[in-house]
Amino acid sequence: MAYVLALCGAFALVTAIMPRLYSFSVRHGIVDRPTARKVHEIPMPFVGAALWVGISLLLWTLPIDNGLALGLSLGGTIAFVVGFVDDLVKSRGGDMSAAPKLLGQIFAASALYWAGVQVEFLSNPFSGGLIFLAPGLSWLVTVIWVVAVTNIINFMDGLDGLACGIVNIAALTMGIIAYFMGQPTTLLVSLVLVGGTLAFLRYNFNPAKVFLGDGGAYFLGFVLAAVSVEGAFKSATLVGLLVPILVLGLPIFDTMYNIVRRLLSGKPIYVADRGHTHHRLLQAGLSQKQTVLVMYLVSICFSLTALVVMFASRW
Repeated sequence: MAYVLALCGAFALVTAIMPRLYSFSVRHGIVDRPTARKVHEIPMPFVGAALWVGISLLLWTLPIDNGLALGLSLGGTIAFVVGFVDDLVKSRGGDMSAAPKLLGQIFAASALYWAGVQVEFLSNPFSGGLIFLAPGLSWLVTVIWVVAVTNIINFMDGLDGLACGIVNIAALTMGIIAYFMGQPTTLLVSLVLVGGTLAFLRYNFNPAKVFLGDGGAYFLGFVLAAVSVEGAFKSATLVGLLVPILVLGLPIFDTMYNIVRRLLSGKPIYVADRGHTHHRLLQAGLSQKQTVLVMYLVSICFSLTALVVMFASRW
């Protein structure tokens, strides 16, 4: 019953909240205005708050550890607020600098660590044993992973439904892995993410009526990172190290490629441009919907590879 509540409850809550937040965003001008770098041609309201409110509320109704619920709610709220402030600045024609955003993300990840969701050990790929991390190193690894995933999901938010759909595929994959690894708490949170993103995709898929904004993208990336820390990273085998990387293979590869490309061209790595994989597919002649579906397919392939690795390790 808890699994049904997690999936259907998240879908119903986000669906119910969407119209009110849509009206609020339009009324107060909290919209993404078109620019030369962006694909959309009309102002689009930022409604990622629907995911933040719906998922945060539902987490406290589920039979999960209070520390996990607190870490997800508190850290997720910090991540959302940082992104939402950036959305407000953008809607007024400005641009928030990278430093305060990074600092806010570090605070969000630290809140998660403080609540007990931590990377406590890593699998040694050479000896097959475990490398237990000292508290300071554990904090550092946790923060780096959470901040990295938060940002790579935001980087993918360039086309209608792209980031939200990739999070949906990744969360479903992590939920399947959690089921077979006997991790009911991780499965519950994964299902909440699946239900919430499905509800949002109804309005966000091409042609989109709403956008996630940095607030929604940061929140989804943060929760997805927390799910991987609480789930796959807890495995005492090499699969714990490989699975999260494989599940997020597409956004990780895209981000690393763009970092290297910008460094080689002498551009700051945090300055957005039209060099991402989805931009290149558009330039190759695909429509926006075709591009997103191709990216979904590639993401599914990475997820299937992660499942194969997980099952192979069990065999």
